[in-house]
Amino acid sequence: MSSFLVEACGLSKTYNLWLEPADRLTCGLLQAAAATPWLPGSWRGGLAAAATRRGREFLALQDVSFTLKRGESLGVIGRNGSGKSTLLQILASTLQPTAGRFSVQGRVAALLELGSGFNPEFSGRENVVLQAALHGVGRREATARFAEIEEFAGIGAFIDQPVKVFSSGMLVRLAFATQTVLAPDLFIVDEALSVGDVFFQARCARFFRERLTQGMSLILVSHDLPAVKAFCARTIVLHEGRVSFFGPSAEAVSHYHQLYRGNIVTEMAGAVEAPKANPADEITLPAGEVERNWDATHEVGSREAEIVHCRLLNARGEPAGIFGLGETVHVECHVRSRVPLDQAVACLEVSNRLHQVLYGVTSNHLGLLSPELTPGRLRRVVFSLSARMGPGDYLVDLAIGWGDRGDGAPVQLVHRVAAIASFQVHHAGPPRFFGPANLGATLRWN
Repeated sequence: MSSFLVEACGLSKTYNLWLEPADRLTCGLLQAAAATPWLPGSWRGGLAAAATRRGREFLALQDVSFTLKRGESLGVIGRNGSGKSTLLQILASTLQPTAGRFSVQGRVAALLELGSGFNPEFSGRENVVLQAALHGVGRREATARFAEIEEFAGIGAFIDQPVKVFSSGMLVRLAFATQTVLAPDLFIVDEALSVGDVFFQARCARFFRERLTQGMSLILVSHDLPAVKAFCARTIVLHEGRVSFFGPSAEAVSHYHQLYRGNIVTEMAGAVEAPKANPADEITLPAGEVERNWDATHEVGSREAEIVHCRLLNARGEPAGIFGLGETVHVECHVRSRVPLDQAVACLEVSNRLHQVLYGVTSNHLGLLSPELTPGRLRRVVFSLSARMGPGDYLVDLAIGWGDRGDGAPVQLVHRVAAIASFQVHHAGPPRFFGPANLGATLRWN
């Protein structure tokens, strides 16, 4: 037997798109006539060709291949229409591929479409028994574990009401709770958790982490990119039905941002020749250090401007990699532009070693207007923050963007460097709190 729980090789799916509803019937009749054995071969070929002209083919998925072992997690991201749901439906065996093959070992649980598999006239309790039976779990076992399902779903007395009166949130809570007790070897989730409230999402996150350590595998489709980075070790980026990237989730998210952000509009820079930089305006890099002083990492962006140097400094302005609780961390970088940028945005992101984002900020959030970047001139950017974090290792991502899309994030990603630097936070003596950040809580006894 294969060591992989899931193997997919060259999966493709093609749909026929009809110009008119009647074309579907006409095409069927032509195809049936083309299959008539007593007709001359030339006639059959002509009928088959006429059938194909009644519509056109749409390639929803093309040549997707990957493997997944037990206990591994895989994310799938991409814009709407990129083929994500088609891929998951094939893996869940609710859709047959046009080409390629796949194999899944063990029990599969899937949350694909809201309410799929539920009978709207049955009560929530009856639908649980029905779903369990469809997965080979008998009524006695399902009944024995019903208290666990009811507690996880948390919908109270509605469990005995017809599903047709459920809200979308209640429906997905019950569907997810039902799948959890089936002890699946592979859990496939397609954006279903987005309709749950924050408490239910936290419960699902705890379930994922616990079951992944026990050997369950997870395939997660979501537009919540931080969740994909947190839960999935590797991620597939789909673009127009093809695999655009397959690798570590943090790199996949960076690739996704790059994929859907083209070059800055050329009229911003103009077609004139860039002026030569004045040597008196140049910033000299620290003595003994060279440009691009970080190890190989993932970089994306249109590169009208680039980050060329980065270092971490303590409050005394000295290079440092270890900071005490509450100490100031200066994140210094140097940026060189190749074209005039009049709306440059500096971006900082701090995450833990699991790539869970703890803090992110841009110059837009801080209400700071960046100076125009002049071609060839080196500009120094310094973010300063307080290391009010729990003990541990932290990663720094830096980016230069352009414009403001309204929420503080840049319209255009010019240059982003993932994990450009890292630092540690130490507490003197026992830890002063638990968790990733110090929110400065106080306590008063009355």
